Amino acid sequence: MPKVSIVLPTFNRADTIMRAIRSVQAQSFQDWELIVVDDGSTDNTMALLAGIDARITLIRQENRGFTEARNAGIRAGRGDYFTFIDSDDEYTPHHLELCVGFLETFKEEQFVSTENLEDFGHGRVVNHYRVETSDWYPRKAALIGSHELDLPPGETDDYLRVYELREPIGDWGSSIVERFYPGHGAFLYRGMIFEYMRYDFLNTITATVMRSSVFAVLGMPEPRWLTGSDFHFMARLCKTWRANFLSIPSAIKHEYADNGALPKSGHVVTGNSALRFAMEWQRAWEDLFWTTRNTDPDLRALRSLRQFSIAEVALNSGERELTLQNLEQAREGLAQFWRAIALYWLVRCLPGVKPAQKIYWAFNKIRYRIWPSWRSR
Repeated sequence: MPKVSIVLPTFNRADTIMRAIRSVQAQSFQDWELIVVDDGSTDNTMALLAGIDARITLIRQENRGFTEARNAGIRAGRGDYFTFIDSDDEYTPHHLELCVGFLETFKEEQFVSTENLEDFGHGRVVNHYRVETSDWYPRKAALIGSHELDLPPGETDDYLRVYELREPIGDWGSSIVERFYPGHGAFLYRGMIFEYMRYDFLNTITATVMRSSVFAVLGMPEPRWLTGSDFHFMARLCKTWRANFLSIPSAIKHEYADNGALPKSGHVVTGNSALRFAMEWQRAWEDLFWTTRNTDPDLRALRSLRQFSIAEVALNSGERELTLQNLEQAREGLAQFWRAIALYWLVRCLPGVKPAQKIYWAFNKIRYRIWPSWRSR
């Protein structure tokens, strides 16, 4: 029986999937099985993978969405531990060795996550979740007048905005870190972080290794949340158990294929499905935080920021009425939200959506030059 089951759902990603699979094969920890679930691809994905490694199980199903595909892989898995990789992802070689080393040492812990790099190409790489805890989320807190993410007195480590404890990486992992990232200075962070996930992701399923027993408690990711199922599942994981986080990257998400071109089927978050993703993610967030707590003033203000973000995506997608609808709601929850007010009247007063798009994009280009961190918000 393999120690680790790796689940890879895919749909029409013949142009990116081999990079993901090569990164699994290159792991320094080799006691794994890889379960690839093809969710009704119409390209040559299955032919590409046939017979390349005896440890790879291929499952083909009719197109039912990536959550259903991921769950088919979970049902087929036999490992003590589960981890996940998407077909536009790549593991660093130490991913399994480091995470399994942690879980084998700390038998009471249910999961461990690591930093996740997002490579947008052209030299632009974002390190999640350093940028979130150092910049994006504290800025959100400041916008809503909250001190929830203030650093503890005397601290400069941004991860301690959300985690309760910081510990050195012990003998179970220090030699692994030193072998792959000499002098990196990584730490182990621990804490109950669910409430901070109201600000959005603080870990990702593709940079997490968990015990197989978590599914007996939580069930599998829920297909009803569609593309928001990852966030919903990880939030429930963090609500039920203490989060463990290693401040070293072990996974990379790529915007481009190996040949430098965008994937033919696009990206869920940044491609043609960006608006659908934003709206489905919002539904998952509201189920977790808003539905039963809609009198919380901080949540109301955070919801306004989220609705503004949806409005931006809707504007980019040419959906004028949906843009206005979300901007109206964003204005209701956050007093003097000048960006929402300005964009609302820009879209409302101009004929058609394209002129508003052009003016807003031009404004953002200027703003990015003045405040580059907004580029990754």
